[in-house]
Amino acid sequence: MTTTTTAPSTATAVRRRAAIALAATAAALSFGLAAGGSAAAAPTAAATAGDVAAAAKPKFQMPFQCNTHWRIDTWGHNPAIDMVVKGNPGSSGRPVYPGYKGKVVKAYKDSGAGNMIIINHGGGWYTAYYHLKDSATKYVKVGQNVSAKKQIGRIGATGNNSGNHAHLHYEQRYRTNGVPTEKHRKPVHFNGKAYTGAGKTWTDVVSKNC
Repeated sequence: MTTTTTAPSTATAVRRRAAIALAATAAALSFGLAAGGSAAAAPTAAATAGDVAAAAKPKFQMPFQCNTHWRIDTWGHNPAIDMVVKGNPGSSGRPVYPGYKGKVVKAYKDSGAGNMIIINHGGGWYTAYYHLKDSATKYVKVGQNVSAKKQIGRIGATGNNSGNHAHLHYEQRYRTNGVPTEKHRKPVHFNGKAYTGAGKTWTDVVSKNC
């Protein structure tokens, strides 16, 4: 007996080919997602690191005693700031504190900045203090851990850039690799509020370093 094989219709063949193609596409998409194929939508390592660093900025307080009143000026060296007692009845000799815990990484005399100290607060954040009245190592030493309210110096007028005017020149700096320099200065924040902008003045800022 002869057996006759009937070929599938053209429409059936087309449907089978379409189903195979769809299955292959789905498999490819599944593989791509599993292997991280949509990398364009994922944050890069650099972006993630930047976000973490920004979020990790310490809640710096003013480098002065709790509830004392101060004037802040950015002058022409924003984002660095200069600080004197409110009304400036005389700022020389007033105690200076870190305003946040950290470790002293530099304490020396500079021709322009005078007696100065740099403190590492972790996470790439540092603070710098210029024109201190006494030797930079009178109250602290390099490598010493300090609390927010540990006295590190006194306001003075040392260094050629002080103009013989007693004030504290202060900076917040950020750098993840090595001790930052003046080019790594960032806008200053005290108690979560920004004090930044060229030629700005705040006549009465209360220290919350309590």
